[in-house]
Amino acid sequence: MKSIFKMLALAGVIAFTFSCKKNNTAPDEETGPTVNPTANLVQIGETYIIGAKAKAVIYSTKPFETGYNDIYVALYDSVDGSKLSNGHFDILPMMDMGMMQHSCPVENTEDTTTTNGYFKSAVVFIMPGNATQWSLNLNFHNHKNNLEGTGILGVNVNSSSPNKLVSTVLPLDSNSSVFISLVGLSNPQVGINDFEITLHKKSNMMSFPAIDNYSVEIVPEMPSMGHGSPNNVNPILTSNGHYVGKVNFTMTGLWRVNLKLYKNGTLISSDQYFETTLQ
Repeated sequence: MKSIFKMLALAGVIAFTFSCKKNNTAPDEETGPTVNPTANLVQIGETYIIGAKAKAVIYSTKPFETGYNDIYVALYDSVDGSKLSNGHFDILPMMDMGMMQHSCPVENTEDTTTTNGYFKSAVVFIMPGNATQWSLNLNFHNHKNNLEGTGILGVNVNSSSPNKLVSTVLPLDSNSSVFISLVGLSNPQVGINDFEITLHKKSNMMSFPAIDNYSVEIVPEMPSMGHGSPNNVNPILTSNGHYVGKVNFTMTGLWRVNLKLYKNGTLISSDQYFETTLQ
């Protein structure tokens, strides 16, 4: 009988030990599987940043097109291949038209450390062009070795379809050239959708500052049906020329979102719009 009790006790110890080992895997399970940070991104290209001993790999959410483009930059030590996560990084987009050169609106990060392994920027390409015309000029101060350098990457920019960029000259605002870019609405749904635009003004061929002193009204309409929609929220300024609101699409089909721009309470533009089709 004693031997039976000993056997039962031993079995209990073994079961308890097995249970503990199994439970010890819980922290690993909570962290989840390893996620590829570039799984949903498109690699645009890569280039070396001469002088900083670094290599830059450029990603975006889609191939570059006219309008607003998110840019994610992974930087690597060009000697040992390790990923770099600390430094000052910025992008200067340039368009070479032969007899003249110009830039376009750009948003550079002020962070000196990466987020999820990337330095984040955004560029509003104001016209299409090929990789001999458009380029990204990359500047990096590598905090790992305290070296600075520059690199250049030629990029293709396609025309967005439907159009995600409109431009206009506003006589009521000192004949300013204004660029309006649609952010999002790549997959609109019937119902309330987030609506975001950016506004930039051409100061000169190299400077396109964000506009932070306009008011924006949106007027959605369905041209084929002759009606609009209720419960829209006019975009308001958040920061850095970004205006965010809500647009309501009440049925499938082609919709036009008309834009009215105001400055100091005065209507200065009412003939710009974006179109989108709901399936």
